[in-house]
Amino acid sequence: MSTYASFQGRVYLGKRDINGNPIEVRSPGNVADLKLSLKTDVLEHYESQSGQRSLDHRMIKSKSATINLSIEEFTKENLALALYGTHVATASGTVTDELIGGAVPVVGDRYFLAHPKVSTLILKDSTGTPATLTLGTHYTADTDFGAIQFLDTTGLTAPYKASYAFGDVSEIGIFTQPLPERYLRLEGLNTAQGNAKVLVELYRVAFDPLKELALISTEYNKFDLEGSLLADSTKPYDAVLGTFGRIVQIG
Repeated sequence: MSTYASFQGRVYLGKRDINGNPIEVRSPGNVADLKLSLKTDVLEHYESQSGQRSLDHRMIKSKSATINLSIEEFTKENLALALYGTHVATASGTVTDELIGGAVPVVGDRYFLAHPKVSTLILKDSTGTPATLTLGTHYTADTDFGAIQFLDTTGLTAPYKASYAFGDVSEIGIFTQPLPERYLRLEGLNTAQGNAKVLVELYRVAFDPLKELALISTEYNKFDLEGSLLADSTKPYDAVLGTFGRIVQIG
């Protein structure tokens, strides 16, 4: 009987505790592609007696494996993993008299507040009795991005001062964390065999940083992650299953 394969399934990623057990396991969402690649580095020997210089022996010098994932969901956790960063929640607050536009603001240029997600924005100038600028006459504001563009500053005195409230946001840094290791688990279905269940476990995957992120695109965005399998020293050596991972055909 032929056994064909076409897999789908849900991927899970987790950190590891000091004993090598997976913790904080979660799904990164829809994974469009998941590929495992094995590689050996070999030393080849060629005989030098027959005049044919024939290959007569190969010796494995090293073994390695890589994993590739195409993740489609742009969650803060996924981005933090891909960017070698961490995600932090910035709490809401208020700002009073933040300088905006510099000493000589230019009409038509775009200036940025220290925070996005702005509300109750008030702009004043620096006269003895500060004048309040009028939205739509003296300036326009994109309150989501915290951006201001001056339209007409006739009769007003710079520098200008902004007072406003700002809301909660999530921020993700880039290259602020060491190389991340994750436990990877696929709870898969072989759709070519009546959705037979297959379990894949990879004990230690050291992920490379994101190679490319399409910030502007006409397609559904996704980002590809590549990682290397590492031997798990917390697992007792098993001559059959090894220390890298396993594939379990459940049925």
